[in-house]
Amino acid sequence: MPLINWAAIDWVSLVALSLLVLIVAHIGERLSFGSRTLGAVVTALLFAVGFAVWSYGVDDAVNQAVAMVSSGQEGR
Repeated sequence: MPLINWAAIDWVSLVALSLLVLIVAHIGERLSFGSRTLGAVVTALLFAVGFAVWSYGVDDAVNQAVAMVSSGQEGR
């Protein structure tokens, strides 16, 4: 079994998408009115929309902002 290359992981995307799943799951639970199937469908649809938004533009903007902040703090 090969070892995981931890440096190759895009940590910003991992954390952002994990938070997206948490928020969308909570919204899906609230909108489902107790139906597990409806909750799963709503959650999946909301996550698909959020993932599409993240993939087409937000990801690059967040990565650039994190790079600017981290490079600005190195000079201190």
